[in-house]
Amino acid sequence: MSALEPSLTVAVVRALEAHGLGCEEYRLADAFDPDALERLVASADAVEVRLEVAGRGLVVTDEEIRVLEE
Repeated sequence: MSALEPSLTVAVVRALEAHGLGCEEYRLADAFDPDALERLVASADAVEVRLEVAGRGLVVTDEEIRVLEE
């Protein structure tokens, strides 16, 4: 991500908020290591990481963060 783009952690929080999950409902550090996720996504061209935060599925790539519908 460039200096003008938000960090991956901020992008995850925004994606969750856009799907109705407020930041008071979870702690990212309980679901995954934000720094490790950022390094992993940046380490390869075609990596896709699936994880769950407060019961919501996420798909994270270097191009997008998708919240999976229930």
